[in-house]
Amino acid sequence: MILFLQKNDVKKVHLRRAQPAQNVIFIFYWKEVVNTEMAGLIRTQGLRKTYGSGENAVRALLPCDLKIAEGETVAVVGASGSGKSTLLHLLGGLDTPTSGQIFFRGRDLSVLDDDALSEFRRRHVGFVFQNYNLVPELTAGENIELPLLLDEKQADRAYLDAVIGRLGLRDRLAHYPGELSGGQRQRVAIARALSARPELLLCDEPTGNLDSATGREVVRLLYEIAAEYGVTLVLVTHDLGIAATAQRVLTIADGQVGGDLHAC
Repeated sequence: MILFLQKNDVKKVHLRRAQPAQNVIFIFYWKEVVNTEMAGLIRTQGLRKTYGSGENAVRALLPCDLKIAEGETVAVVGASGSGKSTLLHLLGGLDTPTSGQIFFRGRDLSVLDDDALSEFRRRHVGFVFQNYNLVPELTAGENIELPLLLDEKQADRAYLDAVIGRLGLRDRLAHYPGELSGGQRQRVAIARALSARPELLLCDEPTGNLDSATGREVVRLLYEIAAEYGVTLVLVTHDLGIAATAQRVLTIADGQVGGDLHAC
């Protein structure tokens, strides 16, 4: 069991594990103050996802109402199969809800058809996956610019060069994914996710295939770049240390979102 406890004037993150027999993890945290008057970038209302029907139905996400403010960094934590990735895919328009609504800047995504959802994803959302999802036949540079090519948009060269430099990839652009380390591949995936200047960056276990040191470096870059370019970051992770550094933490278990550290 995971318990999140708040104390307003705590200035450091403390992680303390209880006795093994109690099987409880207490997390004492502080979070940067978020202006509650900020416009909500994302709002869900009764968001629910069920796969299958009848006795075989899997309730991946129970009805969920939440709001994510523009510029927030949000960590979503939970056990494998808890519904973390389902929630992330719904927020990014990769999947459609069984019922309920998702609003992005007041626009109801649940009424969009497949073509409109594809356009929405290309122009507003960047995705970073655990397995990188790079095209092996394309160089790092070509992978980074692929979303722009699909959307028939010209690259903002100054912006893209700044992102590539920030991620330390300038000398790797001509390399193919198979010629890169895991950390380099994930940085290419981050650059690709940012290439179209998205307002929302969704990361699904971005450190899952990386060693701890490389994972920490990747997360540091994600937070810094999100802050630098004003991108709202939602990150799914099983790493409590990573979660504790976000402005806000959502817990999820058996499809039920809870433990929200920033009231909707």
